[in-house]
Amino acid sequence: MTHSNQTANQSANQVLRALMNAAGIASYRALAKQSGVSRWQVQQLRSGNIDRMRVATLSQIAKALNVSLEDLLQSFLDPAGLRLRSALGDEQVQRHALQTIETWLTQWATIAKRAQERGDALPAAKILPFVRPVEQLMTECEVMPFATIDEQVPYDPQHHQLTKGIASPGDMVQVTHVGHTHHGKLLHRAKVKPVGAADRRELARR
Repeated sequence: MTHSNQTANQSANQVLRALMNAAGIASYRALAKQSGVSRWQVQQLRSGNIDRMRVATLSQIAKALNVSLEDLLQSFLDPAGLRLRSALGDEQVQRHALQTIETWLTQWATIAKRAQERGDALPAAKILPFVRPVEQLMTECEVMPFATIDEQVPYDPQHHQLTKGIASPGDMVQVTHVGHTHHGKLLHRAKVKPVGAADRRELARR
């Protein structure tokens, strides 16, 4: 390891220690546990490798340290003052982050809706730790949901993806998973299923 690398590592370690002290976190093991990341990921941050880490991981660590994601990034400037790429302004980093949470984007609204329907059968306490850092990331990246779970809407193949059966444009379909846009552009389509005859009769009575 070169002298410059050693200096950078020491600087990153000192910055992290200061943030931990301010948050009342006594050890790197405790930071990993509180943020829900591995000790290896904390070690990456200690070593000054923040630019190689996933945005979702950094968001979890920032949450544990009681700082914003942007403030965490700002704290790890190198000694020469070169700025790291901003997770909020770098479109490539945002795309990488969105790929990381794609499964969550697709499933979360459905999970939340079913949890409300089941009441105590699926306690909110089991779900919230999973969702908080990702909700923060979605807001910062301007990711917006569209469509509502169980809503019945005219089928639009540009914005809807059939999960089963067939439908023609304009046919009534039911939303099973919401879709999302990113900076106003379609990120992924809402998932829908055809409305059966019984569903159509119920819809007609409304």
